Amino acid sequence: RYAFSTLWEITKDADIVNSTFTKSVIRSREAFSYEQAQSRIDDEAQTDELTQGMRALLMVSKKLKRKRMDAGALNLASPEVRVQTESETSDPVDVKTKELLDTNSLVEEFMLLANISVAGKIYESFPQTALLRRHASPPETNFEQLTNQLKVKKDLELRTESSKALADSLDRCIDPREPFFNTLVRIMATRCMMSAEYFCSGTQSYPEFRHYGLASEIYTHFTSPIRRYADLVAHRQLAAAIGYEGLDGSLHSKAKLEGVCKNINVRHRNAQMAGRASIEYYVGQALKGRVIDEEGFVMKVFSNGFVVFVPRFGIEGVIRLTDLAMPEPESVFNAEEYVLEVSGSIQVRTELFQKVVVRISDIREASTGKRKIKLELVRQ
Repeated sequence: RYAFSTLWEITKDADIVNSTFTKSVIRSREAFSYEQAQSRIDDEAQTDELTQGMRALLMVSKKLKRKRMDAGALNLASPEVRVQTESETSDPVDVKTKELLDTNSLVEEFMLLANISVAGKIYESFPQTALLRRHASPPETNFEQLTNQLKVKKDLELRTESSKALADSLDRCIDPREPFFNTLVRIMATRCMMSAEYFCSGTQSYPEFRHYGLASEIYTHFTSPIRRYADLVAHRQLAAAIGYEGLDGSLHSKAKLEGVCKNINVRHRNAQMAGRASIEYYVGQALKGRVIDEEGFVMKVFSNGFVVFVPRFGIEGVIRLTDLAMPEPESVFNAEEYVLEVSGSIQVRTELFQKVVVRISDIREASTGKRKIKLELVRQ
């Protein structure tokens, strides 16, 4: 199988001594799912060369991750779910939250290391036209609301003066009575971030190259050329950088690279929105004709309703006052304490971070004919 390989000489403490890049041919001895690889690593009876190799890689990956975290890399969260389909028809039948294993992290760490290494190489060779990816530091104002919410509701402090300070304070945002609370806070913190973006190296000064979330001075996307155009460009630039092949004239033009970056940034955002919409669609298809009660958490409160996040399905939905009772019941919204009190025909007190039980069903929108998820409050 043809490949483009990044090779490292690494010390036992996961320090990089040397990086080289080469077009290669690899012979795959076995293909594993993440679960299969994890099971094999954990099975002490397995002592073959392949398993021992995976254990060695896992050990190095953990040291690489520790170095990133010590440098201020963020361990954020976004809802990831897996749609289970019926074997014959491929119709969605259930949705479950993905379980992340050590083997997921193993692959992630070496992919990140490859992306960082390649970024440095193509920038060294093409300082004006390397296609890179940056993640700007968010202004502290982005975190003002979340910082206040945590202080008011949980007496917790969120520090945002650096990525390291943020990472450390997120680790301390725990509720001993509710294990999911920390994940919920990380999801909310993710939404305070700036969006990462592709850019042409000649359009920014070097300090602006930094990837805030990864705590890396330079970064690109190299590891997924089958699904991202940015990676294809990085492959072409790296091939030229190592003298394997020449570079098309368009990739020497800063103006053209800028246009490419603007386009793929738009495409990337569109893909993210499509991904979120597909999750809601497939959850709706899996629930078609069914009604399920599930635990959720209030992640936003406003004057005429609140937003509930459902961890099992990775979805969120708005429950408005008109969903609680008709006609719309009376309510008092305390913006400083993030509390909504409903009175009259129904008595409900809802506050931020509260655990609730919601009834999930799918409905058809009259205006579009599309099916969508509907949440109803069952109990608090």
